[in-house]
Amino acid sequence: MVVSSKLFQKLYLIAHKYYIEEKKQQEIADELHINRVLVSRYLKQAREMGIVEIKIKGEFTEVESLKKKLIETFSLEDAGIISMSFRGDSRFSGVNWVLMAEKVDQFLQNNATIGIGWGSTLEAISRNLKPSKQLEGTTFVPLTGGTNRLPSYFHTNDFVRRFAEAYKAHAKYLFAPFVLENLLKKESATISGDLAEIMDLWKNLDIVITGIGCYVRKSPLFQNNIFDEKYLKKILEKDVVGDVMTHFYDENGNFVDLDIYDRLMNISIDDHLKTRIRIGVAVGFKKVQAIIGALRGKIINVLITDVDTAELVLKYQNDYQLEERK
Repeated sequence: MVVSSKLFQKLYLIAHKYYIEEKKQQEIADELHINRVLVSRYLKQAREMGIVEIKIKGEFTEVESLKKKLIETFSLEDAGIISMSFRGDSRFSGVNWVLMAEKVDQFLQNNATIGIGWGSTLEAISRNLKPSKQLEGTTFVPLTGGTNRLPSYFHTNDFVRRFAEAYKAHAKYLFAPFVLENLLKKESATISGDLAEIMDLWKNLDIVITGIGCYVRKSPLFQNNIFDEKYLKKILEKDVVGDVMTHFYDENGNFVDLDIYDRLMNISIDDHLKTRIRIGVAVGFKKVQAIIGALRGKIINVLITDVDTAELVLKYQNDYQLEERK
């Protein structure tokens, strides 16, 4: 049976909600604004196409087992793992972003101040939000200033707007450059009431949600000459594997100190680390080392990823521990 990509994604999404999330057919119908009979028909079609294969696997499903291992291995607050890999059939990619957004949704709270970072993963999530609740008492805040010299996945004000609109929440925007020419200009800028308000909010966040950067040498920050070559040299000398909000770190989560940090308009690493819930969103083989560093350094304490990436992270950490024992 040949079906369109759009129908294929819908079948997978409905099957996931019914079999994995254990939602009732009427709940799914209400959420997707369709008839319950149609939900039943889609589930039957998903089984016939082989999208659904029912097996008895024991006490834990694969996803639940991976989640438990991640939490125990890295002493996490929690983890969210989607059951479909981003490496698989490209027809699933749209559904995967919806599932990633639903995992983020589970951690969002009302009457909270939530900082939103940047990254291509976070941008995709912000475009596929499917709120399960309204957060009218919550405020979303960008974690950094901006520049037109960087791609759209660095435009945090846009992400904040999407989250706030989707959740009927409040938004605060940061209208300031990401990099200032000198420290004096930064000190002058922070006198502004709007900027001072944002920086005060950074010190009292309840949740932060950030992407996890990797491939430092190919980062737009260096490709577009936002940072000088001297900083890249220092970063490479320190064996950096990733960054969170431009705070670069090695495989053990040790940060590299750069003098340019004094001129950046973004959340400090101290304010980031004292936030109670620190969510990192990342998928893919290329992100594994960066995820490992963020987990070992407690830079994040909640990881949202896909099943393949979770397996790779655990294998990498297990191999490392075995090597350390030799």
